[in-house]
Amino acid sequence: MTRTSALFTETDNPTGPADKRRLRGPERRAQIIEATLRLVAKHGLAGTSMSLIADAVGISNAALYRHFRSREDILIAAHDALIDRVYAWLNSSNASNVIDRLREMGESHARLFSQDIEGFNVPMFQFITWIPKDRVHEHVVRRRVEMLRWYADLIEEGKAQGTIRADIETDLIVAELFAWIWWEDLSYLEGLDRESTLKGSANMFSRLLDRISTSAPERR
Repeated sequence: MTRTSALFTETDNPTGPADKRRLRGPERRAQIIEATLRLVAKHGLAGTSMSLIADAVGISNAALYRHFRSREDILIAAHDALIDRVYAWLNSSNASNVIDRLREMGESHARLFSQDIEGFNVPMFQFITWIPKDRVHEHVVRRRVEMLRWYADLIEEGKAQGTIRADIETDLIVAELFAWIWWEDLSYLEGLDRESTLKGSANMFSRLLDRISTSAPERR
């Protein structure tokens, strides 16, 4: 039976036909994580049960517990998979100039994240907005703080090399970077016009870089 949602069209199994092959531990864990992310995109964290996950990968609940001790452990691993993608993007540029590094990251963000609605954008926002004070929430907050520190260290590196203005507070720059990221993600999530979103995002990011750069056009 096929169902159509606002996000994607799918069969009852959001990951496609269940894989009945006997997979090795790491392969099965990766399959479980992928299925979990797609279920989170459709049902939210609260609606993603162990039974749904087991059905999505074609194994029993008992077999699922052989790979993860609890539902919280699965959700934490799924969130870490999203964060691993983010860190791969953060470290993707080899540019020595921090402004150039930020510019390269900005040019690829929409393609890698914002436009990947069911695989990244929706599940990431489900994790960010998860309110119950459980282990999952604590883990999400801890990873976000780690990422904020990563950005702050990058900005400080730019200040040390003289490419980022020293008179602007680092925390303010980081906050503006996140505001841009979330604006772009939400624009695609809400289905706004793609061309307008691309132009608006590029303009917003360019203005931010010009404002913090020591070599912006108005200061040359």
